[in-house]
Amino acid sequence: MSSLKNRAAKAASVASLALFMIAGAASVAQADTAQTQRPAAANACGGASGGTWCKGTAADGALKRCYSNYVHPNNYHSSTAVMAGGTDKRYNSAGAWSEAHITAGWAYTCNTYYDPSP
Repeated sequence: MSSLKNRAAKAASVASLALFMIAGAASVAQADTAQTQRPAAANACGGASGGTWCKGTAADGALKRCYSNYVHPNNYHSSTAVMAGGTDKRYNSAGAWSEAHITAGWAYTCNTYYDPSP
């Protein structure tokens, strides 16, 4: 019975690792550098070049959502979210939010940008 428990535990470990890799949290090449803990949702809003910029990360199911939202009262403007080789850039008119976001595994770094007058 003990060997059956050991095999079941090993199968569960392999399944967990497979799910971890499928979710984009790590690939074979990244396994040594992947973070093992999810960072707490990091988000902040503040004044930026005459507008307001909200940026950060949040859980999106088992994945990480990177977002950059910017509003400027007088200018056409943009916001950009970059993660895992992907980029989402959004534009909007004065007074309306540009809302960029991208989703990937937790091991990826979220980079955010805004432009008050592209």
